[in-house]
Amino acid sequence: MENIENKEQNETSFTSNSVINEYLIATSKWGKFLAIMGYIGMGILILIAILMMVGLSQFSKISGMGVPMTLMGFVYIIIAVIYYFPVNYLYKFSVRIKKGLNSKDLPMIASGFRNLKSLFKFMGILTIVIISIYGLILVIAVPLILLLKH
Repeated sequence: MENIENKEQNETSFTSNSVINEYLIATSKWGKFLAIMGYIGMGILILIAILMMVGLSQFSKISGMGVPMTLMGFVYIIIAVIYYFPVNYLYKFSVRIKKGLNSKDLPMIASGFRNLKSLFKFMGILTIVIISIYGLILVIAVPLILLLKH
């Protein structure tokens, strides 16, 4: 019984702490702004990809460029798709934290923090993947450079 009362008191004290609420509301506003800018950035990436695949692919055939612009367009689309996940987690975090704090809805606040956790987890895994790719490039490139010097 005492454990349940203590838990309820901790839950209500979290939502009634005005300093925490102010920080989280400010964080949610900036997070929402950055998420919206991220969505706009994804749209621009996709537009550039379409331009590269349709318009500049003809130019690359005429000029004899090594990498077809269509391939570069697909790379931009892949980058936009990867970028979608962290932006979406940030947006959901921002919206749910603000909504949960305004209505004192603890499950909504928890859902917001779950999205923040997912954002950090995604960015951590992506960082590991990118560092691994850099390492692989170094392992392959250094011996090739040494071979070409001889």
